[in-house]
Amino acid sequence: MKIIPVIISLIILALATTAAYRYLKQDWLLYRKAADLSLKGAWSQAIPIYDRLAKKGFRMTDTLRLLGESYEKEGNLTMAIEAFGKLAAASPGDARTGFRLAGLYDRKGDHEHAADIYSALLAREPGNRAIEIRLARALAALGRYDEAILWYKAILGEKP
Repeated sequence: MKIIPVIISLIILALATTAAYRYLKQDWLLYRKAADLSLKGAWSQAIPIYDRLAKKGFRMTDTLRLLGESYEKEGNLTMAIEAFGKLAAASPGDARTGFRLAGLYDRKGDHEHAADIYSALLAREPGNRAIEIRLARALAALGRYDEAILWYKAILGEKP
């Protein structure tokens, strides 16, 4: 007979804990919901959630990265560039973010911005072949063939 009040107490405690978690950790729940939507390929449904969380400053770098990736998957390169631009400003030393941002500019056809970012990345990481190749491609797309040829020769180890 004493077991029934203990069971009822445990159930009440579990319900109170769950309610408190949902009330106090709403941002985490939204973040998980958006992540689950992204895994299912429902990026258009995840975007407003990530955007709201980013505006609140919740897990800023992760949220901006996921927001940018979602926009990219939806094919909205302009908004993806905006999200990754904010991410690059929030974490200026992150070369992967800069590389990703430059790649988005390239895909959008803004090779001038892409070349500028690749050049800045190379200043921080001289000799990085992936960046050198992307810079040479961006320069070629801009019609700056002489510079592109110099980079390609440097990549191949040839003397100019």
